[in-house]
Amino acid sequence: MEHKQEGVSAPVQHTPPQPSEQEAVPAAQDLPSAEKGAQPAAQGSPSVEKGAQAAIQTQAASAGAATPIESGQQPAEGGKYSKAALKKQRRKNIVWGVIAAVIIACVISVLFQLSQTLAGGDAATFAEVMRGMNWWLLLPVAALFIIMFVMETLKFTILGKTGGYPLSFGKGAKVALVGKFYECITPFSSGGQPMQIYYMYRQGIPATAATSVTMVKYGIHMLGFTFVAALVMGLGVPQLSAIPDEAMRTTVLVCGWVGFGINAFIPVFVTIVVFLPGLVKWVVNLFVKLLHAVRIVKNPDKWEAKMRQWIDDFAAISQFIYKKPKEFFVLFLLCLGEPSIELVQPYLLLVAMCGPSVMGYEGAQLLWLVMVLAMYSTYAATFIPTPGNSGAIEMVFMAAFAGLTESVLFWYVLIWRFVLYYTWLILGLGMNAFDGIAALRRRHKKQVTSL
Repeated sequence: MEHKQEGVSAPVQHTPPQPSEQEAVPAAQDLPSAEKGAQPAAQGSPSVEKGAQAAIQTQAASAGAATPIESGQQPAEGGKYSKAALKKQRRKNIVWGVIAAVIIACVISVLFQLSQTLAGGDAATFAEVMRGMNWWLLLPVAALFIIMFVMETLKFTILGKTGGYPLSFGKGAKVALVGKFYECITPFSSGGQPMQIYYMYRQGIPATAATSVTMVKYGIHMLGFTFVAALVMGLGVPQLSAIPDEAMRTTVLVCGWVGFGINAFIPVFVTIVVFLPGLVKWVVNLFVKLLHAVRIVKNPDKWEAKMRQWIDDFAAISQFIYKKPKEFFVLFLLCLGEPSIELVQPYLLLVAMCGPSVMGYEGAQLLWLVMVLAMYSTYAATFIPTPGNSGAIEMVFMAAFAGLTESVLFWYVLIWRFVLYYTWLILGLGMNAFDGIAALRRRHKKQVTSL
């Protein structure tokens, strides 16, 4: 990533400098040239071990060794975390934000029509739903969302401290929100990580360390989510009988496991990189050469470099597990929390709207049924490339819960999505608006002072 001179300097206290203009998320065009290409292994074909160095920044700092950025090393011009790449990603995020808003509006309209059909024209009105709602149960729903946000924040504060670049709780919360917001408005949640890297860089964290923190968090998050999904989906197959339509039941079952297989690829890939890095690189090289031979890939060297960079990014996870097993265990427990909370919230909403007994199910039995249906519905739509899987996930969720929610189906799905999806959008928009206004005020104040 960055390379100039190596040597030993006096121990460095890593106190993040105050951002000069704004702490706002992605103003990628302001990225200084000294950092614009920050990414691990952007050039050549470095080894897995070199790609993992960013995960153990704290050891270098404690030994007095200069970090790459402190040494004045220049990052590569290209790469997915360069100035140009981040600027391009920012433009894409703006476009996808507009597309996401249009999709959401269309989805809500279609959901209303579909709910009328599934409820046989007997859908409850908003006023009827509000009158029958157990409002007290919405308090734990909101509390669980806050807990989930806090857990997401702690992941970044722990990783930042472990890497020698501590983030305050407030800064960690903003990193978490940046990621959630951009994941919600981009296909396959692809926009969150680059923006988190940029924001951490703006807080004075070298891009190498920011990249490592983001990749380690993402890898462990996927590992935790896959673990919970495997447990719930594997043990919960009999619960799918609650879906009355056989064709829909089969669709949810098959698509759910297809989605699980796609999402499980990352944890499996990380595990293979940990234990068989040489084999992974050999397979990657062979795969790229085969694609080049059939004229699918025109520039094999470029593709090999990209694939090796990806491997090196994930190698940081293996080094973190080896070097920091206690921190890994804490992070893994935090990563188990998010999917668990996401499965409990629809149960609380169902009880709040339909009562404690639904179709003969109640208590722990009803909780387990809702958890299974929610997990299968989530994974059944996970490979749909719309922002936040909008459209597909609502349709699957509605079909899966049609037999349980009856006349309140539309409002149940809408409130569920509001809690787990729209809330992140609202918070993210508010954050960006606040940062934009604050930046304008600082610029105005600076102009007045200079007069």
